[in-house]
Amino acid sequence: MMPVRPRTQEDPVSSDAEPTTLEQIRRFGPPGVLALAALLFVIQNVRATRFNFLWFEFEWPLWIMLVVFAAVGAAVFWFVDRRRRRRSAAG
Repeated sequence: MMPVRPRTQEDPVSSDAEPTTLEQIRRFGPPGVLALAALLFVIQNVRATRFNFLWFEFEWPLWIMLVVFAAVGAAVFWFVDRRRRRRSAAG
């Protein structure tokens, strides 16, 4: 059995430490800016648009398609990131 090392305040692995404001800005700032830009893009594009995909042809408001594709992109990113983390944790 491996001995367990007690955590100290200088230990960066400690999960008890509150993240600093700068760390929070670095973590949530870029995704927040992208989300705001995407929201503004969706708000500005509300007209109905005709879409052709394979043999489907339909007309939807553009904002619905933007939200759908943003959700699909987020899901793909989440699954790829999850798989990458599992592989790196496995060795």
